[in-house]
Amino acid sequence: MPGMQDQMMQLVVIFGTMHLVKKLGLESPEYAPFIRSAYAVTTVAILALTFHLKGQIQRRNDTTALEYDDPTPGSQQERVVTTVAKYDLGEIAKLQKSSLFTVAIVAFMHFKFGYIQPLILQSLLPLLNLYKNPLFQIHMLGKPATDSLKRPWVPENPFAALTGGGGAAAANSSSSSSEAAAAAAPEGGSASGSGKEETRKEETRKDK
Repeated sequence: MPGMQDQMMQLVVIFGTMHLVKKLGLESPEYAPFIRSAYAVTTVAILALTFHLKGQIQRRNDTTALEYDDPTPGSQQERVVTTVAKYDLGEIAKLQKSSLFTVAIVAFMHFKFGYIQPLILQSLLPLLNLYKNPLFQIHMLGKPATDSLKRPWVPENPFAALTGGGGAAAANSSSSSSEAAAAAAPEGGSASGSGKEETRKEETRKDK
């Protein structure tokens, strides 16, 4: 099951990176400028590759008809009629928007709360996700659009390996990265505070 293997690999990268960050002390402020630079380089490279892919799709202009039922979870299964080129350009646009959305989340988490782990994760995960992306596999590596690369690509749950889901996705790689970035953030103290409050209430009941 290649899909599950890819998802498990992503989980290994996430938790392995988080462990190394703590073990090597990379959360120290002295490393922040270098980590920011690495993240900036990765982000620019990813966006540059998406524009390169867009240019390739436009030059090929594959007008092969593509007709399918919308596979997006929660959709009303509307019949979609388009061409391969239009479909791929639409997926590229989704990928670029998702990438920018992830940048906004990571930047907010870093500059507002000082989190370093999301920057490190997002210097690694997007490259892995882009490599697995059907658009990259087809237009950069020249693989045929068959099997898991056959259009349309079904958006997947990035943690489906834990829940039993699966599927191939073009635009979901960056959204999974943003979820991974959120998962990397240290947990707050709200849960512990809530637990203490419940304990106080229980003691009050016993006294009564």
